[in-house]
Amino acid sequence: MAIQVQSDYWAQASLSMVDKVIGDDYQLLEELGHGSYGCLFLGQSLTNNNYVAIKALCKAGLDPEQLQLQQLEIDIQASLKHPHLLGLERVIHEPNHVFIVMELCDQGDLFDFVAEDHQQVCRDEALVKSVFLQILDAIQHLHSQGIYHRDIKLENILLKSDNDDDDAGTFTCKVADFGLATRERYSLEFGCGSTTYLAPEHFDDDDCNDTTVELMPYDAAASDVWSLGILLLAFLFGRNPWQEATGMDLSFAAYKRDPSVIKNQLFPALSLPCAQFLQQVLSLHGADRPSIDQVKEQFVKLDSLLAPPVAMDTYDDDDEWCLEQDDYTKISMDIPAPPKSANKASFDSAIFSAPSLTSGMSWSDMVEEDFQQDSYGSSSLSSSSTLDDDEDYDDTDVFVHSQEKESWWL
Repeated sequence: MAIQVQSDYWAQASLSMVDKVIGDDYQLLEELGHGSYGCLFLGQSLTNNNYVAIKALCKAGLDPEQLQLQQLEIDIQASLKHPHLLGLERVIHEPNHVFIVMELCDQGDLFDFVAEDHQQVCRDEALVKSVFLQILDAIQHLHSQGIYHRDIKLENILLKSDNDDDDAGTFTCKVADFGLATRERYSLEFGCGSTTYLAPEHFDDDDCNDTTVELMPYDAAASDVWSLGILLLAFLFGRNPWQEATGMDLSFAAYKRDPSVIKNQLFPALSLPCAQFLQQVLSLHGADRPSIDQVKEQFVKLDSLLAPPVAMDTYDDDDEWCLEQDDYTKISMDIPAPPKSANKASFDSAIFSAPSLTSGMSWSDMVEEDFQQDSYGSSSLSSSSTLDDDEDYDDTDVFVHSQEKESWWL
């Protein structure tokens, strides 16, 4: 299979590239990791000794369409200059490879930051507001330039320390991965992005979409806004609200029937204003969602993201949330995990829309498949199941990549 061939290639090629000098200006110091479609190196400038991240991609074996998509990603990133967008310093072409020299983000990505201690993140509203505003600034700049990201998620938010103390509270966010970015606001490329962050218009779901407009282009700007809403929830609570925005997902189906469940059942710790803000951002129809400018304006006005702590004695044993030492601690969520359903073909920078890949899954879906299969791949739920069913539920099933994650640059 094409994926395995590429993976085997980089497993060998990356070893021979260490210490290589490219463009007479950068030396590859060590491999930071490799995947099916690329390799990331720690590099150093021979001119000023600054450290950089260097992404290596293979050009050999790609057809003209794939090479064009590869170049589009580079062109888009090269055209963007913003403090919260990952900076590109230089692109170096060789006969069989292209090397993308980028600024080094030394604090990992936002997914790992949240996964390490999402309860600590949840407590620090000032941190959440600061980080999310940085992300909003970046996407606002993208949209103002007529560019739409289409793959906004925690893994694509890189973190860079602002000083030498590695203080987690002083980092800068950098939105990364422009492999799915487009300059076309209205698109028929459905399924671009990661499943749990996709808006409902991406799915061929009769329960969610009017069949009379099924083939109409979707608004990529509105799709980005939806993804931002999902990201904020994942950032605050360390989990996604649903696996996919279709009627097959019982959690989303309940939200579609009554959006107030986002606070009443899914995330009771949300403040009422924040829940109302998210209901606007997560409007079922793209035309009803606020623009990125309006999202930023509304978010700035929020006084609080979480409801005030409530005394323990106000909760019964059967309640879903308790508060201990002013900390929100999740006990259970009676949301049965949905059965895995077939997805429409997705587009991903790692695949470059390769026609030989007929699995119908995006690259990120493939990464998730093994761990998700044990969670709900063989489960069967009746249409009468609801959020109130008494079934065991593990919230890690709703946090994509919580057990297995591959970085965007691979």
